[in-house]
Formats: sequence, C-alpha cells, structure tokens
Amino acid sequence: MNKNILFQVTLWIWATVSIVSAQTFKGQGIQVQISEIPKPKAPAELQILDLEFKESGDLANKMLDADEIVSVSFRLKNEGKGAAIKNILMVEPMSTLSGLNVGGTMNLGNLEPGKTEQYTFQISGSSQLEEGEASFKVWVKESNGFDSDPAVLRFNTQAFKSPMLVLSDAIFTNNEGEGRIKLGKTVHLKLLIQNRGQGVAKNVMIQIKNPDKVFAADQTDFQFASIMPNGTEEINYEFFTNKQFSEKEISMEVLGTESYNKYGFQEVKSVSLEKNLAQTQIIALESQRPQDVQIVAASLVAEVDRNIPKNSNANPNRYGLIIGNEDYSSYQTGLSVESNVAFARNDAKIMKEYFLSVLGIPTENIDLNFDATAGKMNQALDRLNKIIKNTQGTAEIYVYYAGHGLPDDNKEPFLIPVDVTGANVKSGIKLMDFYTKLTEHPSKRVTVFLDACFSGAARGQELLAMRGVRIKSNTQNLSGNIVVFAASSGEQASLPYQAKQHGLFTYFFLKKLQESKGNLSYTEMYEYLQKQVGLNSVLVNNKEQNPQLLISPGVNPKLQEWKFN
Repeated sequence: MNKNILFQVTLWIWATVSIVSAQTFKGQGIQVQISEIPKPKAPAELQILDLEFKESGDLANKMLDADEIVSVSFRLKNEGKGAAIKNILMVEPMSTLSGLNVGGTMNLGNLEPGKTEQYTFQISGSSQLEEGEASFKVWVKESNGFDSDPAVLRFNTQAFKSPMLVLSDAIFTNNEGEGRIKLGKTVHLKLLIQNRGQGVAKNVMIQIKNPDKVFAADQTDFQFASIMPNGTEEINYEFFTNKQFSEKEISMEVLGTESYNKYGFQEVKSVSLEKNLAQTQIIALESQRPQDVQIVAASLVAEVDRNIPKNSNANPNRYGLIIGNEDYSSYQTGLSVESNVAFARNDAKIMKEYFLSVLGIPTENIDLNFDATAGKMNQALDRLNKIIKNTQGTAEIYVYYAGHGLPDDNKEPFLIPVDVTGANVKSGIKLMDFYTKLTEHPSKRVTVFLDACFSGAARGQELLAMRGVRIKSNTQNLSGNIVVFAASSGEQASLPYQAKQHGLFTYFFLKKLQESKGNLSYTEMYEYLQKQVGLNSVLVNNKEQNPQLLISPGVNPKLQEWKFN
C-alpha cells in the first residue's frame, strides 16, 4: 500500500507525543489528533529500507534544481513482535543550504509485526536555492519509543540558471520553384527556436500572428514541454494571402514564452512579395562562463549558405548559367516524389550567391533557372551561345547544373528537363550538344559544374532519385577552352548530403570556395574534391563517389594557369 499523506514544513519536523486522552496537540503549525496510546505487548522493530531520490520527466539530472520538486520514497518494515503505534515521519536537515523545502507523510499510522509499507514525501527547491550538497536525516518516531534507526539522504543542489529563448533562424519558401513569394500561393515558414541560456526552458509556447488578409493553413500555436540549454526545436508553418493583400511585404510576428514569462522573445520576420528569398543573417552568441554549456547559434542552413565571402571587384566579362532541376514529380504524371533530385533548388540558389560574391559575376550576367522545362533549358542555352558569340572571345562562362540525366539506347548521356520522361530521353539535351553550344564560338574559358544524375535506368521506368554521373564522357570530343567538374565517375552515383541540404559534390565545392575565397587553381579544387568527396561519400552514404575533371585538349597544357579568381 502506498500512503501519500502530504504535509508542509520549512526545514524540519518535530512532534512530541504524550499519553493523553482525546486531546489535540498543536505545534509548529501542525495539528494532530492524539488518542490514548495502548501499552506494547511486545517490542516493535522499525527499519527504513530503500530510501531513494526520484525525479520525473526528461529533466532528471540526479540533483535538486531551483524551482524543482522531487520525490523521496522509502519502505518501512516492522521486524519486531509487537505493533508499531502512531508512527510519525521525521525529516531533519543536516545542512544549512537556503531555499530547501520539505514535505512528506506526517502520520504514518500503525504498522503490524512483519508488515512493510511504502511511503513517499517531497523535497522542493525555491528559486533562491543555493548550490551545494544537501543532506537530511530521516527516521520514524514510534509512540512507545520504538523509533527506527535514522537513514541519511544526500544529494546535490543546483542554483537557478535562467533560460533564454531566441528565434535563431527563419526561412521563407514556396512550392512554385521560383524562389519567390506570390499572392494567393501557399508559403512555408520554417522557424528554428533555440535556448541560448544556461537553464532549462520549460512550458515553451510559440505563437505566430498573421497580419490582415494573411491566413494560416494550419495551427498557429506550438508547445514544447522543455528545451535544454543550447537545444533547438524546429517549427514548420504554412500560410497564404488573398488577392486583396496590398502591402509590399508580409510581416509575421513570432512570440516565444516560457514558464517564467520573462526569458522569451517577440520578433517580426518579413518577406518581400515577388522578390528573391534571402537567408536570415545569424549572429553567434558565445558563453561567458567556461563551465557552462557552450552556446553556438543554431541555423536551418549549412555553414556554406552563410557568411559567403565577397570579393570587391566584379568582372563584367564573366557570365553564369545556373539550372536547378529538383521537382520532376510535379511535371510528370505518375512520377513519385522519390524521383525528385533532393536539394537541387537550394544548390542552385546558393550557387548564384557564390557566382556573385566569390567569382565576381555581375547580377545582370547570371541566368538562374529553377525546375527548367525543355523549352526553358534550350532557351537559356541559346541565349548563352549568343552572348559568347557577341563577346568575341573575351567571355568567361560558368555553368552549373543540378538535376537528372539519363542515357539513351546507345548509352549517350542526356540532361533531363523536368518535363522529359524516362521513356522520351531524346527530348532532353544531349550532353555533347550541351558542350558544343558552349564552345561553338571562341571564349576565354568555359567552366561547367555537373552535379547531375545519369542513372542508367531503363527507358520507360521512373527517374531514379540520385544525383550522380554514371556515364564516362569522351574528352577527345571536347573542343574549345572548356573544363568540366563532374560529380562522379564511371558507374558511380553522386548522392545528396542530407545533413547539409546540398548535393555532396556541390557542398564541398562551395565549402572550398568559401574557405579559399576563390583564391585557388582548378587543379587545387579538383584535388580537394577528390579527397573530401571520396572520403565523405563513404562516411555519409556508404558508397564510393569520385569526382572527375574533363579537360579539352586545348586547355590541357595551360590548366595550371586557370584560377577561379
């Protein structure tokens, strides 16, 4: 039987019991009804067994924290021949720590010989709890003097440490594949909540408030029982506007609260209509106490997506074409989402930032395409061909492609637009024709980055959800001044880097550009990619992936001179 008759005292309990008849004893704020105590016929022998400190929930740390209540359980056994009469629990502090409060079972009742009962009392720490070691002497006082031997309970205490909730990151996206927010279209807002304090944030509530004419697609309130120091929680929220929304930007108010109602936040995140989406700037918060948890600002994006180095000078003779083909299933009937190319749109978006900031390509010289159809890809390629023709050999061309590729019956590789099926491969863009378009007219240099997938799937079957080159290109057929960085070689597949939300090849390419600020040669980049992609492909995907470098005969003798900046 579990008897939980609770009482509250400050630090210790004491009761004096006298043999009286039907009297009331008052002392220490405790009122106990006392009746005549029968004389013992045999001695009782009380033993306290299994005294145990117990915490509940996910925050258990084997110590008493400020503003925490813990339970202390024990078994009381009577090994004597006589009954133990009107037993009273005694809890006496042996330490002088402030902020401790004790509660427990006061009147334990009688205990017959050979019987054992389970009891529980509580100990709590206030917000002013001192840090140190607490100790209590626990025993049971029996009315005829057959008291138990004392047991000692020791545990550590933790002084109050405040949490600090912050909105660490926020990203707006849509499903249109253009990286733009439009009226009447569903918008996805991803929030990352972080506790940058040293204390646990409890009973966390996140509320999102929409402006007028903006509507939530689902819930607006999100609850979390607790967030540990340096811990994070991710929130996915969808909303849409009606066609009457007249503001130039959508501003979402985000409110975060916790149990103390003083360590939360209130922020407004805005996104402009019809403008390219931008990443949130992140500022790291460092711990001031070395013994505390090291706080690092959390982010929803990889480190290569932030703090992109910027070179001061733009080069007007540089031109870029970027294609990120991710969403094939929306353009093809019966095609599963597993056939999409994971993170291709994000690859393309961030690659544009590196084209701008690191390679120095002017904004107006970059053609960015998300989920390009066959018509759109051919149009973009024709436009670039005309640019090369009219720059009369002075242009430096940079082309990035992330998406699917497939071979035809003759094993000839094709780049696959989002509206081209596996049964109609030749409606795509033949890879060699792609190279020819780029080198038909003289140019200073052409650099191609292929994080593509020539999966080798049989015609008529679904596209495979892979990103790797599995067809060997014939470098002897390359002409002009062209160098191709391909994601993999031979029959290998190039797979995504799930944790970084990029293609594995693309991630390490961007990482090296970030670290070097573009001050490296093509051979240095290739050597780095061989090492890092080769190793991490095994570590991350348990598959081999070895990038390859394709060089036209005209470039080969002077490749050592080619640098990104």
